[in-house]
Amino acid sequence: QAEYTKLLIDSEHQRDVQTTQLLGQDILAKSAAVDDLVAKLPGMNRTRQIQMERINELIKCNHDVTRELEDAYGVARERREEVRAALEESTCLALGVEEDT
Repeated sequence: QAEYTKLLIDSEHQRDVQTTQLLGQDILAKSAAVDDLVAKLPGMNRTRQIQMERINELIKCNHDVTRELEDAYGVARERREEVRAALEESTCLALGVEEDT
């Protein structure tokens, strides 16, 4: 009985050692894969200062485009009002209705 118990304990110990080794190898492989993926991320080869310069450059471009968009929206709104006024006038003329102004 004692010999069987010792063999069982040894067998479980061996299985635990193998499982631990396999898990360790798996962890190392996955860690290397993560390191490889992180190294491939854009900007990883840039310093913090270079990244901040790029961020500031993008912010400036964003502000410029925002101003352009606001200007274009203003022009579009003015043109819409001009078209509405022209349509209103031509519709009134076509229907023989006088405008109240």
